[in-house]
Amino acid sequence: MNSETREYALTLLSQKEHDPKLTYTVITRLTGYSKRQLIRLSEELKTKDMDSILTHGNTGRKPAITASDQEVSYLRVMKEPYPSITIAQFRDIFIEDVLDNPKKQKDVKRYGLKRRSLSWFRTLFINEGWESPARKPVRVDGNHVTHPIRKPRDHRGELIQIDGTPYDWFGDGRVYTLHLAVDDATTEVMAGWFMPTECTRGYCRMMRLLLDRQGIPEALYSDKDSVFRSVKNGNPSQFARMLGKMNIQMIFANSPEAKGRIERYNGTVQNRLPNDLVRFGIPHSYDKLNQWFNDFYIPYINRKFSFPPHDPRDAFIPIMDEHFDYSKIFRIEMERVVKNGSISVDWNFYSAFNKDGERIPLRDGKITVYIDVFTEEMYIEYYGKHLTCMKVGERRRNEAFEVENQKELNRLLDSVHSRKKGAL
Repeated sequence: MNSETREYALTLLSQKEHDPKLTYTVITRLTGYSKRQLIRLSEELKTKDMDSILTHGNTGRKPAITASDQEVSYLRVMKEPYPSITIAQFRDIFIEDVLDNPKKQKDVKRYGLKRRSLSWFRTLFINEGWESPARKPVRVDGNHVTHPIRKPRDHRGELIQIDGTPYDWFGDGRVYTLHLAVDDATTEVMAGWFMPTECTRGYCRMMRLLLDRQGIPEALYSDKDSVFRSVKNGNPSQFARMLGKMNIQMIFANSPEAKGRIERYNGTVQNRLPNDLVRFGIPHSYDKLNQWFNDFYIPYINRKFSFPPHDPRDAFIPIMDEHFDYSKIFRIEMERVVKNGSISVDWNFYSAFNKDGERIPLRDGKITVYIDVFTEEMYIEYYGKHLTCMKVGERRRNEAFEVENQKELNRLLDSVHSRKKGAL
């Protein structure tokens, strides 16, 4: 209640002693105060005058939660390496790297640093003019955009959401795609792998980590990217057929909102990971990042954002065969025609060689060519033997040119004419 209403209530309570018609019920209706609040104010009137009651007891005092100039200055310096950081992550870093760090206890005492609430840090960001990258988009009516959240599945491994998110993670101009797997029941990150583009090889490397550490899930949930299904006819892609060998069901979402958990996690990772790479001093190497992300960062981030499943029984099926060969599952398969003992792939000719480097003659006809997604080896299985395909030549193809104007066109045509004439 505002001060005017409070003053009005106190006036009515003073008159109540002399006017029997002014009951607590009437004053409640006139002021909005509850009967309990009015009784408390009446008790105060017995020992204080109205002016004393209207003057707040803390008037003129500095709020207890107000930070010292030293504390705010410390936080300003701490913020400098992170030009774009969410309020929650900045608070996490402050707590983990300063307040809970034994090596920083001298700073805690010297600058009077305290464990502050998230709302306190939100006010700090506003006062300092710091922008948080995690703000939701706003609709025309002024409200933030939200989408209904589907109830999580009951068991870990029942449904794994997968997606690729491209980003300049190191801030050095190189955009790499993080192939990410998130469990639907717990929002745990299961595995992740960085590649220059979103591709089958990136998802295969991610899946190998997931299978190694968790087991075989029941289903994967993805968008309709060409990595997962044919754009032309909707047929399963190479990756989907690989999963089919392990009886993993592929499910496709019709919109980003339909797979909201991993979409939100993509945003979380984009906001947090670049700052944590600076914070933990990770060198600008995506090979090292892949190892660090899966060995350290996934457990770290899961402790913050994951939650227990509704049912503790896992749906993951452990891989019990110690001789399980991932390369037999995760390999690209291509049908090719052998002609004159060679096959053609991407404008190149390949022949088959055994482990001793001897060229093995192939019969003309159709054959299946495999590419191991982990080693990039191209090979065939010929009468029970593993034969490596090695490049032996290139197919001739016509060059394509672009010209900017008529002058360049005439110069190019003259050159082509001269070559043709000289070849006669």
